[in-house]
Amino acid sequence: MVQANMSIRWIGLVLLAMGCHLGRPAAPTAAFTVGQVVASSTEPGLEDALKSGISAALATREMLNEQDAAPVDIAVLAAVSQPTSAGEASQSFAARLQISVRVEGRSAQFSSERSYTVIDAVQGDAARKAAFEALAAVLTEDAAEWLAIAPKGEDE
Repeated sequence: MVQANMSIRWIGLVLLAMGCHLGRPAAPTAAFTVGQVVASSTEPGLEDALKSGISAALATREMLNEQDAAPVDIAVLAAVSQPTSAGEASQSFAARLQISVRVEGRSAQFSSERSYTVIDAVQGDAARKAAFEALAAVLTEDAAEWLAIAPKGEDE
């Protein structure tokens, strides 16, 4: 009886391991490089945040290649910050970033919003910059995910 239970457990573990391996999505075979990043916004550091964000996101997925790779171009469509509420000692803002990503004739748009609180002008500049850097990181992750799974030759 003990031998039968052990055999069943081993068979179950082998089936589980095979199922996990077989259920994995295929590794991306496409290779990309960071192309142009156009940011008409006056947000300081936004262009660099987008470049480093897309580079890191592609590298994480093993899709970054500097040679013989399709360039990923990013354009900032909107980078706005507006007040949402005010208290006695602080003010809350919402930062919204919208980008367009284009590669090999395909394009997609991504947008996100993040709130931040301002206590004084110096801290406010740093908080706004941090908000846009975080938005850039999130949106470039989304863009890399789209690049990994979007069919080639179709606009999104």
